Amino acid sequence: MEPYILLLVVIVIVGFGIVFKMYATFPPSERKEGFSSPAVSPTDPKCIQRNVDAQVLMRLFPPCEDESRAPTEDATDRSELRLILNKLTCLDADATDAGVGGYNTFKLPYNTSHDAEPIESFIGRCLNNGTKKRDIEIVIDKYDKRGKTLIAQISNRMGMDPKAVQENYNAVVTTTMNTLMNRCLAMRSSLDTPYGPRDPGYSTPYSVDRLAPFN
Repeated sequence: MEPYILLLVVIVIVGFGIVFKMYATFPPSERKEGFSSPAVSPTDPKCIQRNVDAQVLMRLFPPCEDESRAPTEDATDRSELRLILNKLTCLDADATDAGVGGYNTFKLPYNTSHDAEPIESFIGRCLNNGTKKRDIEIVIDKYDKRGKTLIAQISNRMGMDPKAVQENYNAVVTTTMNTLMNRCLAMRSSLDTPYGPRDPGYSTPYSVDRLAPFN
């Protein structure tokens, strides 16, 4: 092998070694892994951008400027309403995309005033078709009632008729409800009609099938 070719090979090997050794020191923004379904989504999900009615509500009830310094009742109400809108639109996004673009709901905090259960637990069961119609109704009902209560409180402080924006909120709730009903419902029980060769169908356990007559 020619000396200059050997030198070039050595330089390439040393260069790769330096890159691999310094990889851990690169800023996170420069180390993007190309997974199609990251387990953790961005800190502040942008699901509201998917829904026009949610955007209208956020323009009417923006966060208070003093929220970070001295949260008032109005500031906390607006913050919670923003969180509910994020949850409703992120539920719609995750159920529709099946986690292909990342699970937006993983970063949303649990809040007992409007959550029937942690939202990430619910979307996990949803994507595995593990929810019943009543489960969805309970989750959405809490968001619906709490959101309308917050809208009424904020509107009254602004001197606005809450009924003027209820239609927008109802549209957000209805959109999410329809998505969950179409994507999350558990498969119906097939014991009355065998689903396949491994379905128990009409089979009866031996211990039950051979019971002695009752005297």
